[in-house]
Amino acid sequence: MNISTKMAHRFIKPIILNSKEHGVRSILNCFNKTGCKKLHTAKNVPVKEIQIPVQWGHIAAKVWGDADRRRPILALHGWQDNAGTWDTLAPLLYQKIPIIAIDFPGHGLSSWYPHGMQYYPWDFARLILSIRDHFQWDKVSLLCHSMGSIAGMRYACVFPDDVDFYIAIDNIIADDYDLDQVVEMFPKLFRKIQITQARIDTEPPSYSIEEFVKKWHYGTKKSVSMESVHHLAKRGMKASSSDPNKYYFNRDARLKHTLFMPENKMFVETLVKRLKCPTAYFKAIDSPYASDQFSVDLRETLEKNNQNFESHFVPGTHHVHLNNPEVLAPIITKFLQKYKFI
Repeated sequence: MNISTKMAHRFIKPIILNSKEHGVRSILNCFNKTGCKKLHTAKNVPVKEIQIPVQWGHIAAKVWGDADRRRPILALHGWQDNAGTWDTLAPLLYQKIPIIAIDFPGHGLSSWYPHGMQYYPWDFARLILSIRDHFQWDKVSLLCHSMGSIAGMRYACVFPDDVDFYIAIDNIIADDYDLDQVVEMFPKLFRKIQITQARIDTEPPSYSIEEFVKKWHYGTKKSVSMESVHHLAKRGMKASSSDPNKYYFNRDARLKHTLFMPENKMFVETLVKRLKCPTAYFKAIDSPYASDQFSVDLRETLEKNNQNFESHFVPGTHHVHLNNPEVLAPIITKFLQKYKFI
């Protein structure tokens, strides 16, 4: 048995012993019963599950702290992740300010889009407005990662007076792309979308626990550590209907072929110049994202146009907030104290 398999057994083996039942609820219970040990996981942290109604179903969310006492931070995860991405950082912050972490549509426990529809990144920014309207918040506070950071930035720029602070982790705008390459890929992408649309109701491939953990770990290019996979798997994995000892990824396959449309640099510059709320941006040193010249130039534009913008370069992978929350928590706390949010 190699090291990776030993790790998988260490953290998730109890699920194999308790996996007679099928469905999301049984898997969540199995994870909870294991008491998975992780250095950064606080004990006895009160967490509440809620559902936010939307026209196509619901948005699932986790709540840390008393969101009825004061307006919470809205936490937004990255592409193909889920609200579990905040399971290690939220316990370090929720006693100062409550946190609501959502699963984006098609992710985690949230409803998928109707058949025939496709995911479009700007819809995730618009979703923030829907959530704000649902809770009737006067403003929005944002804690975001990757795709969630891009959605948060777009919302904060479109509604600059309605966001009181914005925290972005390892991304802040969509990366630059070779436009010729993008156009050349469209025919292939369209065909993949057609195939995926036709297979929405077909159960995807399933794997043993060990295989599942390794696939998530390596699928993120080792960004999500082996020890951290179980946080995402609680909401992102489902038992196979044909084999009780195998599991599949519980997310909409249409997400794999999302049309991430590159945007004109002049448009993006015009957009980000509208950002005026206090902003803390964290760039993970060991992550390849947001490292291209376009991203660097736009970050400099943000620094010049927003006197309340600050950058922090921290050691860690793209999922530094999940793997190493103790690196970010003190800086985030100091940021919130600086602007008297806590």
